Amino acid sequence: MDQKKGNLLPWGIVLVISAAIFSGHFGVGDLIFPPILGRGSGALWFIASLGYGVINSLGVFIAYLAVSIQDKSLFGLSSMVLGKGFGVVFTTLSMLIIGPVFILPRVSSATHEMAVAQFFPTIPIWVTLLIFFAFNFYFAYNRSKVIDKLGRYLAPILIIFMIILVIKGIATPLASPVTPGSPTAFTDGILNGYNTMNALGAALFGLWLINELNMRGLKDRESRKNNLIVIGLFAAVGLFLTSTVLTYLGASSGAKFPDSPIGVLTVDFARGLLGYFGTIVFAIILTFANITTSVGLTSTAGDTFEQMTNGKLKYVTIVAISSIIGFLIGLIGLSKVVGYAVPWLMLIYPALVVMLIMSLFSKFESVKLATQVGVIVAILFSIGDFLPGLGFGGSFFTQMNSQLPLGKQGLAWLLPTVIAIIIVQLFAKSSKPKVA
Repeated sequence: MDQKKGNLLPWGIVLVISAAIFSGHFGVGDLIFPPILGRGSGALWFIASLGYGVINSLGVFIAYLAVSIQDKSLFGLSSMVLGKGFGVVFTTLSMLIIGPVFILPRVSSATHEMAVAQFFPTIPIWVTLLIFFAFNFYFAYNRSKVIDKLGRYLAPILIIFMIILVIKGIATPLASPVTPGSPTAFTDGILNGYNTMNALGAALFGLWLINELNMRGLKDRESRKNNLIVIGLFAAVGLFLTSTVLTYLGASSGAKFPDSPIGVLTVDFARGLLGYFGTIVFAIILTFANITTSVGLTSTAGDTFEQMTNGKLKYVTIVAISSIIGFLIGLIGLSKVVGYAVPWLMLIYPALVVMLIMSLFSKFESVKLATQVGVIVAILFSIGDFLPGLGFGGSFFTQMNSQLPLGKQGLAWLLPTVIAIIIVQLFAKSSKPKVA
């Protein structure tokens, strides 16, 4: 493709890629966490959705913006901050969490428990997972066609059925949001936003997008940057709109089901809004959300590990291994998979946020030292939120975090990290020799 420097791809292609990226992000977490958040926040559902959007949507856009400015993957960004060794460890841990160890088992087991078992309760989970990962491998194994398969065929089905549910829920809600609403609605939204892992996913999808744009003829950095920003913006806006309307549906229609647990709530109000057809709609949305997420992350894992090993691990090999690991771990069930994932997210997410925000500086060397210190401080204070998830709630780090501002909301790392970055940056600037 003959592409002028800095130009966007044709809008039809941009929309296909954006739809693929959106569907890669929109998984089971995006379908089950906003409704629970909305029901809990009641009349303050929009405030909660803004908090959710800070992590889930703004975080996604910042990740793509950082990748576009630096023209680097998460491996490149993390290596730029603390060296290649840290880059390998951080990216590997991130890719395993966001891919075969946690997300792939989560979306596949959720497909069985929340979609297939609704209609075929006698089918064992291993049958569902075997079919799921057969499709996963089929859609992901050919790298040159993954984005087109997602954007042209799978994503539109997901979007159409989402629109059906949303229009019905807005037009004829089953109940009204509970008043006065949760006083911690905003921070509740932030903490729920962690669970989707979308900002982490965006940082990893960055390499996937860079490779895709290269394959479509965009060889210069400026063109990749412009397209990454537009595609990232479309994906972030799509995620914000869907999470906001699902938070509203949870606050309104979800209020009719005050005792429904996470996951079941979405099924209940879908059935309440559309009858038996609502159960079918939910199952279709969930299945397509899960398979698109799984395919996107499997393909990204292939790109990521192929890059980190300089081609020693081949793309197709990683796709196959990821599918097998996802199948095996998925057999333990959805609730256990979700429980295992959260502590690790609490450990690495703060460091990721620091790296992404600081990578927005085009002259990164001027803030590199502050970024290094910020990442280390963020990880240090994240230990206090990480250990309770492993059963060590009485540790020194956990007690320390509980005494800090926002500590009870899982954000104890925030203030110390910001202070450390500011102090180090001011010191670095003041210690620079002045030019005569």
